[in-house]
Amino acid sequence: MPKKITGDMNMREVIRSYPDARKVLDRYGMRCRGCMGAAAETVSQSATTHGVDPETFVLEMNEAVGGKRTARARS
Repeated sequence: MPKKITGDMNMREVIRSYPDARKVLDRYGMRCRGCMGAAAETVSQSATTHGVDPETFVLEMNEAVGGKRTARARS
């Protein structure tokens, strides 16, 4: 499966574009959906802030979304 989510992507945009990624956030107790930090942080920064290995986090998010992107996503 090709990677769709990368560590340098903006967390808020990932949440909007890949709703299934929320499963991973919930697993780690991350409440990024309503957090102002999500607008400013990358996926890797968010993982690090919450004590999660960024590589593992990105891998798990990609597994959760299975490459599915919503219509809201910007090209």
